[in-house]
Amino acid sequence: MNIIKITLLCLWVYSGFAQLTSSNLPIVIINTQGKTIVDEPKTLVQFQIIYNGEGKTNKVTDAPNHYDSFAGVEFRGSSSQMFPKKPYGLELRNADGSENPKELLGMPKESDWILFASYNEKSLMHNVFTLQMAGKLGIYAPKTRYVELIFNDQYQGVYVFMEKIKRDKGRLDISNLKVEDVADDQLTGGYIIKIDKSTGTNLGSFTSKYANRDNNYTSYFYESPKTINNIQKQYIKSYVTKFEDAVYGPDFRDPVKGYMPLIDVGSFVKMFVVNEISRNIDGYRISSFLYKDRDSKGGKLAAGPPWDYDISYGNADYCQGNRSDLFAYKFNQICPTDYWLVPRFWDRMLDDPAFIGEMRNVYFEERKTGGKLSTENLIADIDKIALEIKDAQVRNFQKWPILGTYIWPNPQPIASTWEGEVLELKTWLTARLKWLDENMPKEFVITSNAEPEQNWRVFPNPFLDKIQIELTSKEKAIGEATLFDQTGKLLLSEKLEIVEGKNYLNIDIPQNLNIQGVALMKIKLPSGEVIFKKLLKVSN
Repeated sequence: MNIIKITLLCLWVYSGFAQLTSSNLPIVIINTQGKTIVDEPKTLVQFQIIYNGEGKTNKVTDAPNHYDSFAGVEFRGSSSQMFPKKPYGLELRNADGSENPKELLGMPKESDWILFASYNEKSLMHNVFTLQMAGKLGIYAPKTRYVELIFNDQYQGVYVFMEKIKRDKGRLDISNLKVEDVADDQLTGGYIIKIDKSTGTNLGSFTSKYANRDNNYTSYFYESPKTINNIQKQYIKSYVTKFEDAVYGPDFRDPVKGYMPLIDVGSFVKMFVVNEISRNIDGYRISSFLYKDRDSKGGKLAAGPPWDYDISYGNADYCQGNRSDLFAYKFNQICPTDYWLVPRFWDRMLDDPAFIGEMRNVYFEERKTGGKLSTENLIADIDKIALEIKDAQVRNFQKWPILGTYIWPNPQPIASTWEGEVLELKTWLTARLKWLDENMPKEFVITSNAEPEQNWRVFPNPFLDKIQIELTSKEKAIGEATLFDQTGKLLLSEKLEIVEGKNYLNIDIPQNLNIQGVALMKIKLPSGEVIFKKLLKVSN
């Protein structure tokens, strides 16, 4: 049996002019043994991976040393299925069809994986780059590895082998909701729901009662658990409805009565930043996920994980998707007749100065020189990815000679080389970051509680992990800011180096500082005046 396998692997694999003998990337081999792959259910096939380790060459003549067993394979995706280079979903299995979870290519042990084709996105890196960026911001994002695929002895090009969004300790680490969990804390988590097209969804959905336009309502699809029962469906529906009632209600900006106590503010802020940097034309409205853990583990509605960025970074010729200006969350104004619209709660939150304040804290802190979102670091990340696939991309485009050719929805002009595609990505991203720096929403001061004619402000309120003080001083001086909890216990004390004129002072809240609910800030100004500000801490 092994002799037959090795003999087959010794064959050179041709397809068109593409030839694969060795690669710096892992080599994935699928043999359907005469069976047909369909879009559900998965077909049991032979599945192998050749991977000799980091930095080592992998040859088609090598034994399949990394994985050599079976997998259930199906077509996946919605519009991506129309392309000749097919995307696949797969589940590692034993010969009898049972699950066979494994650690693969340096990623945590699991059975469910994705082979992402990246056909109409010709730099081959939008998804990998974006998910890496999101991960650096502290969001769980599916991990990825580039591979080259051989399917039934035919070379198929460069693919992204990646984690499927799934509840697991090594993935989205939320509570395991079981069928019998129908009461108390066990009922409250963990859930994954998504805003998406109905393709590939068979667990049902519920519809928002708030319209995005006339007769257009967001649908929330149940994603996890896969054995969700009616009691659990009703619970997560009620929680999302409670959030929507709060965010669309008259008191939505109120730190207690509004929406903020119901959500993980940091996750929504970071997903906003990722979607806006990429100007994802599908952002917020398609392939968008939300999740909720048990109340005992925080239990707030969170945004993420990020997913599907192939038609981002200007790679869309509709709804002005090629432009490096304009906000992605304003899609409904740009394309109001589209069937899938952005849920209005995003626009509503961006009308809340507290949310804007948290968003600006995250974005501009990481945009500083050396920050995770600095232009130089993001361009360096692109260059690193490009170096990894530099050799393999040649074979990919020999197999699929589409460079310089229109593939939906590529905007004009279309680069004639892969290097041109990479340059376009870097050029577009640089322009995008410059535009965002100048156009991020700025109305982030809480004006409703601001005292008239005062020369100081403290914001945002509610706060997450940073408090900002804006004040005007007639002289250079040292001030002091102290933070107390509701019992009067001192939590934090910082000196304020105040300059003459306008001051913008940041106070970072340590992660290990346990602040619950309301806190009181005392600020001593250069004039000798002492001011107090009541603030509300929201969970990260």
